[in-house]
Amino acid sequence: MGRLKGFERKVVEYFNKRGFSKSGFLKYNYWYNRINYIIGNECSRYDIRKLFMSLEKKKYFNAKKIKTRSYLYEFVNKNDRKKCDDDFNGITITFE
Repeated sequence: MGRLKGFERKVVEYFNKRGFSKSGFLKYNYWYNRINYIIGNECSRYDIRKLFMSLEKKKYFNAKKIKTRSYLYEFVNKNDRKKCDDDFNGITITFE
């Protein structure tokens, strides 16, 4: 897994830079092709799946089950979520 750690950071940085968090829910095959493009065919299908599952476990992807017993995945940019939370922390509500 040590070799995949470097790829993991590379993939997340690329997805954040390209704004993939706005893509919505997409099939695994789409994400597989993107990861394969970023890594440059240096890993097997098994390694790419392992990398994807580790990113999903770290909450970089949301999974949504659909009718055909398969899943759609959405990339989550953790930096955007943090900025939104910070914006809401500055709001004060007063009642008169």
